[in-house]
Amino acid sequence: MIMQKIRSIFGGGKKTGTTDFSDFFRHASTQEKEKVFREVLRGANEDQRKLVERYKREIVDKAV
Repeated sequence: MIMQKIRSIFGGGKKTGTTDFSDFFRHASTQEKEKVFREVLRGANEDQRKLVERYKREIVDKAV
């Protein structure tokens, strides 16, 4: 009974199909994965920089 509940929660090992995302991770070369990861990290880093700069400006504006 407990195992049935666990299987129902986690899908019982049933495959749900594939997506472009999962296919990429299964089939892309190491070089291609590294390239994509680098681009994603650069974008995330830039987003964080913008957020920090905006936060700094808000603090200065509140102090004035």
